[in-house]
Amino acid sequence: MMKNIKMLGLILVVLVGLLGLSAFVSADSDLYEIGMVEVDGVVVFVEGYDELIPVEVSLDDSFEVEVYVYGTGEDACEEDEDSCEVDVKVKVWVGGYEYDDIEATSNTFDVEPGVGYTKKLTIELPSDMDVDDDNEYTLYIEVYDNEDEERVNGNLYLERPRHSLDVQDVLYDSTVSAGDNLDVEVRVENLGEEKEDDVKIEVSLVDADGNEVASDVEYIDELAAFEEDNEDEESSDSVDLLLNLDDCLEDGSYELLVTVSYDRGHDELEEVYDVSVSNNDACATSSNDEEESSNEDGGVTVSLSSNSLDAVAGETNSFVLSFVNTGSNTETFSVTVSGEEQWASSDVDPSVVMVASGELEDVTVSVTPDSDAEGTHDFTVNILDSNGNLVQEVSMSVDVEETSSSLSNTGSALKVAFIVLIVLIIIVGLIIAFRRLNDDDDDDDPLEPKDGQTYY
Repeated sequence: MMKNIKMLGLILVVLVGLLGLSAFVSADSDLYEIGMVEVDGVVVFVEGYDELIPVEVSLDDSFEVEVYVYGTGEDACEEDEDSCEVDVKVKVWVGGYEYDDIEATSNTFDVEPGVGYTKKLTIELPSDMDVDDDNEYTLYIEVYDNEDEERVNGNLYLERPRHSLDVQDVLYDSTVSAGDNLDVEVRVENLGEEKEDDVKIEVSLVDADGNEVASDVEYIDELAAFEEDNEDEESSDSVDLLLNLDDCLEDGSYELLVTVSYDRGHDELEEVYDVSVSNNDACATSSNDEEESSNEDGGVTVSLSSNSLDAVAGETNSFVLSFVNTGSNTETFSVTVSGEEQWASSDVDPSVVMVASGELEDVTVSVTPDSDAEGTHDFTVNILDSNGNLVQEVSMSVDVEETSSSLSNTGSALKVAFIVLIVLIIIVGLIIAFRRLNDDDDDDDPLEPKDGQTYY
């Protein structure tokens, strides 16, 4: 009796085991098959083979798998071909990696009898996968529906690149206030076969328009090759960088760009992170104070080319007023002249001047004294703002000489008088000369006898 019970229990255990095994075994499909597989453009499987040709890929790259699926339901569904259409997915995955799933799956698509389909999937390889010969990985290609599947697999070999770095971690505060310092710690690991020297790490904060608002650069002197990592040489290292943010940096979202340059600058990798910058209240107060101070202490200054003029009656003389706006706002002024009405006429060009912030504008004031305005005269230049209020008075003095025509007439008269004087002198000289000649003739009497002669 006990023997029969034990035998029955053994049979039940075997049946349960078979049922459990059947849960992990899927039948091949009669409605589709894997016709061909390409890895990065190289054919590694065609229909009729049992497994993939061994595949070798570089560890630092992703690789593309292209799967050709063919509908084979013609024979199975001769009477009703619509019943042979089936919804399937294509899945590619790598087995043998203990930390995570390395896989990619297509969207669901419909397979019809006699029709071929192509699906491309990309596999991203983790940078910490082992490349030793003892570590084998398997590449699986599977097409499946809710009942059946078609699967093919083969060995996957990894090749470590000569030069390859990886940003292991970036530590920073994702929320910061304007005016604060943003500390950034970057840890870099060498995954390549070669040692890397003078690795450049640059961190930049960039606004929404792509403008760099802060940056810093540090260097790692040396990173040992991945397989040479030991107590004396390390394949990973960290650097600390500091970004000084402007007090008035606008609030909003910014990008933190981490750029690593290596292999003598021939290779580069970049990571992007988000940073939120909030407004600095002190900056808003400071800006208002600066604006008020600018309006009060700044404004427009006026300089004069000369405070006095030497003029000639009837001739126009000019001087220049220069307006320099050191404030933050555009200012408008008008210029007038007063106190010259009784002895001169005046003109201002332009009479109204608009001076933009940081700009210089000139105004020319012209004064023409009357022909009889000889002497020293005073007048005033008035500068008024846009509301007509007097801003500044400039006192001027003019020394007016008589007209050039009067001087010319006087000179001509002097010339005539001088000529007349010369003529008179010449005449007087001639008269005196004649008189002297006559006196000499009187001294010699013609009737007086000469020696030895007697006249009767």
